[in-house]
Formats: sequence, structure tokens, C-alpha cells
Amino acid sequence: MKKNYYACWFRLDQVDQYLIWINKSNSDPEEVLLDGQGRVQVFKSELNLVKYAKTKGIKIKKEEPILHNLDAVEEWLQQPNNNINCDDCLAAWNLFTDVAYSLKLTFNGDKIGRLRNRIYDKLFWGNNDFVGDPILGHPSGQFYIPEWSPAEVCKLAKILKQGFKLFRSKLIEVKENKNFLLQELTATIFLN
Repeated sequence: MKKNYYACWFRLDQVDQYLIWINKSNSDPEEVLLDGQGRVQVFKSELNLVKYAKTKGIKIKKEEPILHNLDAVEEWLQQPNNNINCDDCLAAWNLFTDVAYSLKLTFNGDKIGRLRNRIYDKLFWGNNDFVGDPILGHPSGQFYIPEWSPAEVCKLAKILKQGFKLFRSKLIEVKENKNFLLQELTATIFLN
């Protein structure tokens, strides 16, 4: 199974950070890179992430990361209402799914059920990335703006709150240190 590694950019507590996101060539769910203690390694910059990855023999694919604005989702969670940003909520939900899968933990957003499925579908179609696509787009084929019931808003808030609790409890910052630079310099010397 081939794995591709990417920088995943997220904003949490008004701080931009990065983690290593893993996409697999088969149908297995995506993951995030964990340390030996089962924590999600986060970096203060994309450059630090890339330097660290090199020390571990991981090649980060060159692709502009898309912001996962977790602060916007947490702000909405302060007073959940019908004004749901589908892009931000879907990005957070999917990130929490990937983290939970990596940790072999249960995330309520992955528990299949009618209400849960309806909410996820509304978020997915509401981001309107696939307008007109006969497979991934909304069945109408048109731009879609979801209407939310109170039960859906409540359930979405519960799912995302549980996701944040799980995510926050597993973060560990990897600080740039001299070893990054030393290993990079050593590798450069041996390659020349």
C-alpha cells in the first residue's frame, strides 16, 4: 500500500499549526502521523514540519495546504444555530475522523445513523465543491444551501464538541531543534 504524506494546516486558539496527514492508495481511511505515545504531532510552521519529516524519511507532497479553521467552528459552537459554515464544519469533522481512526478511538461522527448521515450529507453537499457532478454533487445538480432542523443543529454540535475534546487531548507540539538541522546537514554532506 502506497502512502502519500501532506502538510495539513489548521487554526486553533488563534494559532496556525500543521500536522502530517496521510492518504493511502487503497480504500482505507486517511490518518495523521502520531508519535510513539499515540499523540498527534503538530508544528508551528510548514517548514518545521517538512524538516522533521525529512529526519524520519518521510517525503511531504508539495501541495498548498487548505486551512482547517477550527476557531470558526468553536466560535459557532458557543451558540449553535442554523447559520452553519458547511466548509469549516465538514473540514473539522473529517479531520476528527482521521485523528480518531489513527488513534483507534471512537468518534461519534463516525457512528452511522439516519440523523448523522443526513447531517453529514448536508455538510458535504453544502460545501458545493461538486456542483453538477453526477456522482458527488447534490442530487438536484444545482448549488445547494441546506436548511437545518433544531435536531440536526443539536446533533452536529454534540459531534463537533466530542471531536474537539478528542483532538485537543492528543496534540503534542514538536519544537524545532538542532537535531533537525544537524540531520539535514549530515544528509546533505553524505549526498554530495
